[in-house]
Amino acid sequence: MTKKVHIPVQLIIEHGAIPNLPQSPVFDWLKGQKVLMVSGSGKTRRVTEQVQEVIVGHAATVQVLTCQSNSLDTINELERHVLEDPPDIIIGAGGGKALDVSKVVGTRSNVPVILFPTAISSDAICSPVAVIKMLNKSTSIGVKMPQAVIIDLDVLSSCPPRLMSAGIGDLLSNKTALFDWHLAHRAGKEEMNTFANLMANNAVESFMNTLNQDEYDESLLKVASEALIMSGIAMSIAGSSRPCSGSEHLISHALDYHCGAKALHGEQVAIGVLFSQYLQGRVKRIEWLAPYYEKLGLPTHYEDLGYTREEMHRAIQMAPSMRNRYTILNEVELTDEEIDRILDEVYPVEAKNRYDLKGLTVG
Repeated sequence: MTKKVHIPVQLIIEHGAIPNLPQSPVFDWLKGQKVLMVSGSGKTRRVTEQVQEVIVGHAATVQVLTCQSNSLDTINELERHVLEDPPDIIIGAGGGKALDVSKVVGTRSNVPVILFPTAISSDAICSPVAVIKMLNKSTSIGVKMPQAVIIDLDVLSSCPPRLMSAGIGDLLSNKTALFDWHLAHRAGKEEMNTFANLMANNAVESFMNTLNQDEYDESLLKVASEALIMSGIAMSIAGSSRPCSGSEHLISHALDYHCGAKALHGEQVAIGVLFSQYLQGRVKRIEWLAPYYEKLGLPTHYEDLGYTREEMHRAIQMAPSMRNRYTILNEVELTDEEIDRILDEVYPVEAKNRYDLKGLTVG
């Protein structure tokens, strides 16, 4: 028995991808079509304008709407517009929020979506999952995969370093997520999809192998983009976020839900990975990711993200209840005293003040 897997028809990752768009098959799709562009706000608006300049006169019409947030109200407003004046294609251009909103609106209105990410701050650039805000709380929902993803490396190279750090944090979490998935499979809680497991692991391994080379500056952005794309496809194969989301994501969700969502998703996930790896290391020998944190300048202490010890403690306590997902947190008994002891060990005082929070989210 075979399974139908949805992946983008076109994937372009190169320098000058936007000005070179007329040489791609995607440009042919737009000929004579009604296009609705969902744009991020702030600096990402300039990227939307660049895409618009390339396709105006080729597409029948091009209309631009700005995505101010990923709230349900914003999504409903955009969807009403789509239903009143249906486009043939939706183009999402911006950061994670604009991309997720584009995917949700496209899915709900059955319109194909093309994404132009302006940053790789998470695997939202190509995944069957979108994060939206409902009642001021973030929640993940299933969406259709984009029809194409076009990444202009010139655009990515100018985005704030903090966004790159967040994307790498999301990518490295594949390791702890896959460990948790194997735990769930051995406990008889979930089926294991070998192909999804292989792709998610290869995604993070390809990135780590590049980091281990003597020189990687020019290629790192491209490899990270490709790895996050592979992570998204792994989720599509699995039919859920399981290959890329485990106990570390539950900790991040708890920080969002119970502690104010003070940092970027990938930054919080990176902090969660360190705690999850500590617990997983009790069960089986694993490859520690901490050395990569130092090499990449990733956050190594929750206080650098604005969280107090009490908030981190609470997030660990609440993490298992964030969703029905079996992880290492289900296999260990964490008393208040044990959580405090592990917090001291995983996040020592010397791990503070290593991370630069400069640079705002761009949506």
